[in-house]
Amino acid sequence: MKEILHCFILASLWATTALAQATITNSSFPNAGDTLFTAVDNLPSGNYITGPGGSQSWDFTTLQAPFPRRILLLPAMQGPGSYAFPNATYFAGIAENLNAFYKVSSNKVELLGFYGEDPLGLGIQAAYRFDPPLVQQRAPLEYQDNNNSQANLSLAFSADDLPAGVLDNLPITPDSLRIRLNIQRSDVADAWGIMTIPGGIYDVLREKRTEVRETRLDAKLSFIGWQDVTDIAIQALNIPELGAQTTVSYYYFSNEAVQPIALVVANEDESQVLRVEYKANNIASNVQSADALKPGVWAYPNPAIVNVRFEFTNLPAGRYKLKILNILGIQEWQKTYYINGSHTEKVDISSLRKGTYLYSLSDEQGKTINTRRLIVVRP
Repeated sequence: MKEILHCFILASLWATTALAQATITNSSFPNAGDTLFTAVDNLPSGNYITGPGGSQSWDFTTLQAPFPRRILLLPAMQGPGSYAFPNATYFAGIAENLNAFYKVSSNKVELLGFYGEDPLGLGIQAAYRFDPPLVQQRAPLEYQDNNNSQANLSLAFSADDLPAGVLDNLPITPDSLRIRLNIQRSDVADAWGIMTIPGGIYDVLREKRTEVRETRLDAKLSFIGWQDVTDIAIQALNIPELGAQTTVSYYYFSNEAVQPIALVVANEDESQVLRVEYKANNIASNVQSADALKPGVWAYPNPAIVNVRFEFTNLPAGRYKLKILNILGIQEWQKTYYINGSHTEKVDISSLRKGTYLYSLSDEQGKTINTRRLIVVRP
């Protein structure tokens, strides 16, 4: 009798473990016609990186975001630049004037390349492809699976195609330029367990991705041909994307959703979490299209008690003044920031009384970009 009971317990434990370590299948693959809703916390505070292993529990419920972002996955043939990606399944607008093209097969989702602005933001509009394609998801994916991959990208263009003034600080006058990108990636499915995010609980398998990205810039000179000018360009053009960059990302996949439940992005030594993206649940209002985010600023949480985050989005490089005004239009607080693109700042508002305020963002010329309402509450 004891042996039977012992066998029953072992069988139950095995069944529970097998269930917990569920294989991620291609049912988790996105496809044309899907709509993804994500939220992004650019100032995550908490322990979002744990060690490897099974039967873990991750609580991400403290994450905050100013708005959910909507990403439409549309048939590839409908996308601008689709001629360059004849084998693509769908495309997605991932930023203003930038579309990504993907191919879905039975065992993987591959990023084929992009159509739109160049990888360095120099102002070139073009189609550029990875060779080989960059794998985004694999199936089946099981605990302790290891995969290594690499991808290359090359984009050459005439210097005459650049907007005026871009190369003014470069000590050479090239005929053409070429952007080269090499990605070396190591992936390991290192943990599994239960993840809780705002609005949902999921069984997940975590894949750790270590990515080394090397971006180089070549210049073609009429008398000596192509030359690597990366080091010169880093100093002269102030392009932070140039050179080598290493990031560590943790993807939490589930068969319950056609997108990662969460994505944690950290620096090379994992001492700093740069951002956390997660599946946005309970979508009600204030949804923003990822490829059409307008320049401006958003405050959250709103209502706020002691601290409020201001998320600046898609701003041209420059100095901006952020003000908080009371309902009578009297300034209660202001600060100037240098911003290039997107940025998030945390502000202590404990000195403000309970009530309704306005926050306003203006540029260096004093032009108001937007004004929105902020509600301050006290416990």
